[in-house]
Amino acid sequence: MVGYIFAVITTVFFIGLTLFTASKPSLVGENTMGYGLGLFFWGAGFVLFSLGLTIALHVRGGFDWLVQGSGTRNLLVFSAWLAVALTTFFCAVFKWEWHTDTLYPAFLHSIAIRQGQFWLPLFWLIPCFLSLPAAGPSLIPLTFIRGSFWVGMGLGAVFSLGLLVGYLRESAQAAEAEMAQRAADEDRWHRENLETIAAQKPEDPLIALLAYSNRNQPDDIRQAALAKINAHPNREAELMALLQTERGAKEVYYFLDGNPVAHPDRFVGPLNQSIGQLSTRIRADIVDSNNLQHWSFDMYGIDQLLRALDDQFPTRSADFYPSIVNLRKALNSPKPERFKDVRFSITGVVDQWLVRHKK
Repeated sequence: MVGYIFAVITTVFFIGLTLFTASKPSLVGENTMGYGLGLFFWGAGFVLFSLGLTIALHVRGGFDWLVQGSGTRNLLVFSAWLAVALTTFFCAVFKWEWHTDTLYPAFLHSIAIRQGQFWLPLFWLIPCFLSLPAAGPSLIPLTFIRGSFWVGMGLGAVFSLGLLVGYLRESAQAAEAEMAQRAADEDRWHRENLETIAAQKPEDPLIALLAYSNRNQPDDIRQAALAKINAHPNREAELMALLQTERGAKEVYYFLDGNPVAHPDRFVGPLNQSIGQLSTRIRADIVDSNNLQHWSFDMYGIDQLLRALDDQFPTRSADFYPSIVNLRKALNSPKPERFKDVRFSITGVVDQWLVRHKK
């Protein structure tokens, strides 16, 4: 009984899809959305209820005439359904929606405009309908039924293969276009960065150049920025002043990570003050945050700061050790209850530095 119900509903959607795509729609304005929704309704309905029909028939042995062996039969039955379902749906789509510059094979459109969504599924539907009686097909020779099934499956498989080829072609083209666009954007940004650096004057704020001088920048951008920074007569004093500001401190950490200063000893005091301010800010952020994650403090420049301490102050680690201990305590500040299990990834980096420099 269930099989007959699915057969009737499948037939309704099959006929509805055929009639819906029989004449060319007006694909202008709101009509485009209406046609798309209607196409999806009839097409998806056919796909879903034909699957229900396939399952209902298969469960009660309606396809036992196909081949011996349940495993092989299962694969063939559902492969045939998938191929026919895809073919029917995309024949309906391609009939009136086909772009001349598409990379999908042209034979897909040829089948679609020749009412492929109507005649092609019949090769598969007829064997299904003839298998509805409990006793199985009786009046029609099995050779005819099997032949119709195989033709439907074969045509559907060829159409589906064409869909796969078209999808892979267009995906490759889209990926190539995206790579080309990304390369063009990177070239443009590179050029704009060099132009921005070139426009900087010695009297302009030093902080505008620091972002271009860190070790992650391309070498030509970095060298251009360093040349401009070195043109500032009081650059070290400006760097130390920036260490006392929230935004400036992070930029200086990135700068010191890979760019030696002429008088590193002058930076010990300002750096310790900056680390203390950073610890205070981290404590406040932990208390006030409504979205603590393991990466919450990764972008604060702590990793860069610790590398700079090792590279530029190799004999002064004892001067920074108490400040880094205080920073570690700040990272371990009590968290709001809902974030109590969050462990900040930067904590491990701080712990490693403390272990290396413990006396």
